[in-house]
Amino acid sequence: MAYHSTNPLLSRVVIVGAGQAAAAVAKTLRAEGHRGEIMMLGAERVGPYERPPLSKAWLSAENVPEIAALLEKSEAGQSDVDLRTGVNVTRIDRPSCTVHVDDGSEICFDRLVIATGGRARRLAVPGDASDQIAYLRTIDDALHIRRGLKAGKRLLLIGGGWIGLETACSARKLGVDVVLVEAAQRLCERTVPAIVGERLLGIQRSLGVDVRLGAGIEQLSKLPGGRYAASLSGVREEFDLVVAGVGMVANDELAAEAGLPCAGGVLCDVEGRTVDPHVFACGDVASFEHPSGPIGMRRLESWDNAQQQGAACARAILGKRAAAHPLPWFWSDQGDVNIQILGFPNATATPVVREGDGKATLVWLEEHAADEPAQIVAAVCINAPADMPILRRMWQKGVRVDRKTLAVQEVSLKSLLQRSAGAARNGGANT
Repeated sequence: MAYHSTNPLLSRVVIVGAGQAAAAVAKTLRAEGHRGEIMMLGAERVGPYERPPLSKAWLSAENVPEIAALLEKSEAGQSDVDLRTGVNVTRIDRPSCTVHVDDGSEICFDRLVIATGGRARRLAVPGDASDQIAYLRTIDDALHIRRGLKAGKRLLLIGGGWIGLETACSARKLGVDVVLVEAAQRLCERTVPAIVGERLLGIQRSLGVDVRLGAGIEQLSKLPGGRYAASLSGVREEFDLVVAGVGMVANDELAAEAGLPCAGGVLCDVEGRTVDPHVFACGDVASFEHPSGPIGMRRLESWDNAQQQGAACARAILGKRAAAHPLPWFWSDQGDVNIQILGFPNATATPVVREGDGKATLVWLEEHAADEPAQIVAAVCINAPADMPILRRMWQKGVRVDRKTLAVQEVSLKSLLQRSAGAARNGGANT
């Protein structure tokens, strides 16, 4: 039976999952003074590690890069975190506060954190090679794709989301010919407005990627020598490797079977609280309503959200007051182009565009009259990394600026931030 300690600092916390969010929970618990047991149960053969490099340097580097570990076994031991890898939780028993593991053991908890992440969405393509399509989610996936890129000359990518675009860039860096098919009429349609999708398309085509929008794959068959024949819009083409990046499915089955509300993820608040006061969720598996986002529950599949929500979840477990909830932040490297996204860019609103010297910063403001100062609500920086921390500070401080001033490239963002600070000291309004 569970301990049910009345002191949250002494509670036994079991974390199901061993990714970015799980590591953030464990580290924050210890940093915030938790002295009870912490156990982390991960299905992969290794402990928590950085996933973003898998579609970037991991695929194109001359030698296999080292794993960017988030919690080494030695560090876990020093922090008194019981990290167990290569184990699968088969059931959550909420009434008895226990989890069942595939080795037959049962583990009690006072607080349970579901940080099971997600898995790559699979495609069912007619033909005899559907099971040969590669997906990118884990280190083993990355190693498999890396070997294919090193040995092959022609890659078919299915899906024009972030994983597909980054994989395409890595393949082109190795000199591999790339055909990318996307069923939608623009790239990253689910996550960015058309104005950003058009720029992504330009980046990909400038790198030599054959991007085909409004296209798909009708059939995939095996050929001698380990090659594949694909029917693309009725035309037969041959490839050495086929990779799909068509989204992620939340690993919420354990939660659903335990009776927790799920809808494309475990339903919780922004700090990970579920309907059960003993159970929390965070990271890619968590579906919640962000206070600065559009109305509705959603999962945020990003490194930053896993880190931020994992830390917030740990503080909630300890009964501590939540810190401010920052705007979501995401980045992607495509060739030599760095792209950073802040907040929730509005697909129906027109951003202010600041552009020059191969850089572009797009800023979305609150919806006000065109000549009224308004607060920043979202931004996209393309090869303008220095702009992003300033924009984040402007949002945090509630800086208000009018569209005309913001559109003047010669007026630096830093000067607008400093002007706001001066106005605040003098009791004036932002301009």
